[in-house]
Amino acid sequence: MQREAGLRVVIAARTAIRTTLHEAVTAAGMQVAADCESAAELIAAVSRERPDVCVLDRELRGGGLAATAAITSPPRAPKVLVVGGRGSPAELRAIRLAGAAACLPGDIDAAGLTEAIAALTRKEPQ
Repeated sequence: MQREAGLRVVIAARTAIRTTLHEAVTAAGMQVAADCESAAELIAAVSRERPDVCVLDRELRGGGLAATAAITSPPRAPKVLVVGGRGSPAELRAIRLAGAAACLPGDIDAAGLTEAIAALTRKEPQ
């Protein structure tokens, strides 16, 4: 059995994006531990669910970067994958400084998304 099949993922995004992300993650056999529509819901879900990875919308209600910083600071924090944004060098730097492990464009396909999630969990801790 592949490690990806046991991954626990929390998704935090606007409704239309959240539905697409949820479908891609479950189709890949990963477990969606929680779906969140705001930064506050995400922070509570991460504390409660202890996911391996969080996939969050850059435009998350309550602030995608603030939520990233909040969930990546504790020990044993999940890996964070930010989806969306303009992709400018300044924005990518801000996302990395907030603690995200990776950033993808908003138009990523399902296969690219799930491969990026799996790749995050295969990386050795720094």
